[in-house]
This record gives sequence, structure tokens and C-alpha cells, in this order.
Amino acid sequence: MTGAVGVVVNPLAGKDIRRLVSSATHTSDGSKIGTVRRAVIAAVEAGATRVLVAADPHRLAERAVEGLDLPVEVIDEPVTGSRIDTTAAAVRMWKERVGALIVLGGDGTCRDVAIGWPDAPLIAISTGTNNVYPVAIDGTSAGTAAGLVASGRVDASLVSRRSKRVSVHLPGDPRPDDLALVDLAHVDTTFVGSRAVWDPTTLRTVVAAFATPASTGLSSVAGRVAPVGRWHAGGVLVRLGTGGRRVRVPIGPGAFTTVEIVEVRRLELGEPVTITGRGMLAFDGERDRPMRAEAEAIATVDLAGPMVIDVEQTLLAGATAGWFDDSRGGRDAD
Repeated sequence: MTGAVGVVVNPLAGKDIRRLVSSATHTSDGSKIGTVRRAVIAAVEAGATRVLVAADPHRLAERAVEGLDLPVEVIDEPVTGSRIDTTAAAVRMWKERVGALIVLGGDGTCRDVAIGWPDAPLIAISTGTNNVYPVAIDGTSAGTAAGLVASGRVDASLVSRRSKRVSVHLPGDPRPDDLALVDLAHVDTTFVGSRAVWDPTTLRTVVAAFATPASTGLSSVAGRVAPVGRWHAGGVLVRLGTGGRRVRVPIGPGAFTTVEIVEVRRLELGEPVTITGRGMLAFDGERDRPMRAEAEAIATVDLAGPMVIDVEQTLLAGATAGWFDDSRGGRDAD
């Protein structure tokens, strides 16, 4: 173990168009700064010997660690103000061999991390809009868990679990294959715009790695007709069209609509789904790749997502091992 913890914060998470068309709340910069600061302090307290924070155009990470007399570094990757920053930061954390990576953002942010570092040992803190993959957790708990795992005080293999993803193969497309951590959608539009999918009338197909009736956004379409758990070995396919089953779904926070569903099918791991036709592929709720009329995409749900660290189980393991005893644990211990 290197003893290193990484922190990546997306300053744009939770600030998309869904703030204007739904009742979504705003996650302030101040809240993110406070979460990062607590996470850094807790990581060192729990045994991390080095904390790397990724620079961002709003300087949230830099402001969070100002004045801390701790082994923390702001990594010097160039920033562009786009999702490329998150992917580049994940690659850098991989190269630096961090033992646990804390990410602040939404589903899209976690996807960008997975693109850069497919096997990232991840603690994802929810600060986005329609959060399904990351969870709401305080930075103190997240940082403590990250420090315990990165330092080797808690065996990562005992408290981590491989997550699912939707792998997308695009035959004939010169760009690399793609992925979603929660859901892939085919929408009947070629307009990227703000990227977020908020018009349910454009939805044609949804392939979900996991979805519950409690989720909001595109995954709620699957979650309300064929729920599939985060750790269930499979996914679900939903095709939409006129004349089908009419279902009310929360397409955004506090914004309900009716969708018509013509097909629902459970998917085994590795079972291919072919999507064809002109439109746009949306990954984890964000439109990203246009499709021509003759193009096709082949989607499969597989077990190749990041390694998700269970924060509660990690803290329980730390308590059981006595790492919180003042005579044994803490940053001043040998």
C-alpha cells in the first residue's frame, strides 16, 4: 500500500439545466469545499501518508486545503473546465497509485472517473442532480474510510465490491467504445445542448445496470417497471413507444411525467442489446454521442465497473481492529 488518498471534485456537478426545469436543489461551492476539507483531514487522521487533490477551474480543492499543515498536494494537471478534467485526474491518480479515491459529483462525474481509471477504488459522494451511483455521505466518514483502506489498516478486498456498468460497442465508429455506470439511453434527437436529458418524449430505449423505484431520472423509467439492484447479477432493457404501458416517473427532482413502455426485459450479464437508428446516445443521463440512421450500438451489462468501497463496513472494520483507540491509531501513531 502507498498510503495515498486521492480527491476529485467536479465544480460543475449539480448545476445543469435540470435546475431550471425541475425542483432540484443546488449544491454550493462552499458545501463542496467543506466536504473536501473534512475528507482530507479525516484521511490523514485515519492513516493516509499522502493526500492528492485534483485542481479544478473554480479552485475548490485548493481553497479546501488552504492552511492545512498536512501531507496534501494539489496535482498539477492542466484544467479545461470540461469533463476531460475529471478523466485526466483519474488517470493521474491511477499513475500515483492512490489506494482510495474520493469523488464529489454525480453519475456523470463517476462515469468520467471510470473512463480514466476503470478499476478505481472508489468512494463516490453525491453532489450532482440525479444521483444514483454516488451516495450522500459526510466527508469525515468518507475520508476516514479512504485513509483506513489506503494505509492498509483495513483490507480493501474485504470492504470493496466490483460494480456493474453498461459497456457500449459502436461498430465502425473510429472513437473508442464507451460506458455508463447506471444507464444508457437512446434519445430521438441529434441536439446535444446542455447534455442533460430532460424531455421524456425523446426517449426510445433505456438499458440500466441498476435502477430502483426510489431513483430519479432516466433510471426511474426502469426502476418503476422492473427494479434491478445495484449488486444484482444483471440489468434491464426498456423500450418506449406509443400505445404501450403508461407509467408515471420522476424524470427530474420533483418533476413527474408519463412515459409509454412497449417492452421490458431482464438482461443477463453479458447479454447484448442492439440499438439502431438516428439519434443520440445518453450516458448516465447526459447526451454525448450522435448516431446516424444506419449506425448501431451494442450494449451489455457487465461486472467491470469501479471497485466501490463500503464506507460503513470500512469504519466497522476499523473500530473492530481498534484503529480508533488513541493509544494505537490516529495520525500520530507509528
